[in-house]
Amino acid sequence: MRREGFPTVLLLLVALTGFALVIWFNAQPDEPPKIIIIPTIQEPTENPESWQTILQAGFGSNSTPLPTIAIPTASFAAPTLAGSSDTNLTPIGVGEVPVQAEIVVNLGATPTPLAGGTGGQGTVEAAVTAQIVTRPPSQWRPPPLIPPISRDPLGRDHYWFARPVDSNATNFALFSYPFGSDGPPQDNPWRIHHGIDMPNPIGQTVRAAGSGTVIWAGPGFQDSASYGNVVVIQHDFGYSGLPLFTLYAHLSAVLTSAGQRVTMGDPIALVGNTGRVSGPHVHFEVRVGENRYGATYNPLLWMVPYVGHGVIAGRVIGPNGNLLQDQTVTIRDYRTGLVVQSTTTYIFLDNGSDVKMDMMWNETFVVGDVPVGRYEVIASIDGTRVSRLIDVSEGMTSFVELALDPPVVTFTPTPPSS
Repeated sequence: MRREGFPTVLLLLVALTGFALVIWFNAQPDEPPKIIIIPTIQEPTENPESWQTILQAGFGSNSTPLPTIAIPTASFAAPTLAGSSDTNLTPIGVGEVPVQAEIVVNLGATPTPLAGGTGGQGTVEAAVTAQIVTRPPSQWRPPPLIPPISRDPLGRDHYWFARPVDSNATNFALFSYPFGSDGPPQDNPWRIHHGIDMPNPIGQTVRAAGSGTVIWAGPGFQDSASYGNVVVIQHDFGYSGLPLFTLYAHLSAVLTSAGQRVTMGDPIALVGNTGRVSGPHVHFEVRVGENRYGATYNPLLWMVPYVGHGVIAGRVIGPNGNLLQDQTVTIRDYRTGLVVQSTTTYIFLDNGSDVKMDMMWNETFVVGDVPVGRYEVIASIDGTRVSRLIDVSEGMTSFVELALDPPVVTFTPTPPSS
C-alpha cells in the first residue's frame, strides 16, 4: 500500500508547487503600458490662400528672403525724342506750335536764284527760328536702302546718298513740283526746279546725306535771299573724278558751321520756311563737279530708294528725234491698272543755269520710289498715245524711251519699160 501511494503524493506536491508559482508571478506589479503612435496622413487644408500665409511667415529666421519686384503705381508716360541736341533751343508746348508748322502738301514754288546768281543782293530779312516739335509719326515710310549702292550690271547707277529726313516724316519728293519742271499746271510757270522738296513741320530734323565738310551754313548763300538759311556739304567722295555737293535750303535753324566735319546721318539743321516759300519744307539739291546753280542733277538718281522700290528714268522723243519738254508722263501699275505716279519732262531754257541730264542716263524725266513690279509708262506724242512696259527692280534704275514707231514705208513697183 505504501509503495503505491508515494507517486501520488509526489505528483500532488509538484502540482501544488506549480500552482504557487503562478500565483506569485501574477502578484508582481504591472509595467506601464507602451503607447504606439501610428502615423496618419494629414488632410489638406481647404484654405486656398495658405501659400500666402507661408510667404508672410517666412521659412525661418535663417532662411533667404524671397526677392520681390516693386509694382509701379505711377501712370505710364511714353518717352519722347528731343528735336535737337543743341542746348540753346527752347522747347515749346504742344499748344504753342504755330499754324504754319502743319504740313502743307501743295507747296508754292521753291525759290531758286535767277541766272547768274542774281535775285536779291545783300542781307536776308527772314528771322531765324529754332523750335522743337515733338509729334508721333503719322505714317512711317518704308526703310531706305543703305548707301552707297550700284546694282546696275553696266555700272550706271550711283545711289551714294542717304535721305536727308527720317522715315517717320516726309522723306520723299513732292510729286507736284518735280526736278526740272515749272510747277503744277494750274500754277506754272514757276522757276525751273533745281532740286526736290520734302514738306515737313518746322523743327523736323534735317540730316547729312553723306560724310564731308560743311562749306556753307547760314543765310545769304550765293548772294540770294531765295534759299533762306542754307547748309552745303562738300563730300569726301566724288563721281568719275568730280566732287559732289549736297544743298539743304529754307531751314529754320542751322545746327552746324562752315568747316565742320559731318558724317552721314548727323543732324545739321531743322526744317523751316525761310527764304521765298509758301510753306515749310527742305529743298534738297545734288551738285556735281561745281558748287553752282547750273551744276544740279536730279537727286532721285543719287538718293537711295526705299527697300522693295526702284526708280524709273527715261526720255520722250518727238517725231523729228528731238527731246520733248514739259510733257506729262504717267506710270500705271500693269497688274492693277491703277496710276501710281505722274511727272513731266525737263524744261531747258538754253542758258548756263539749266538743269543737267545724268551723265550715264541722259534722261528727261525721273519717277522715284516705285514698288518692285511691272509698269506701263505712258506719254502723248504728237497727239498719239505711246506706252512701253518696264520692270522695276529693287535699288536700281529702269530706263525707258518713249517714241513714235518708225513709219512704215511702202514701195510700189513700176513695170519695166518696153
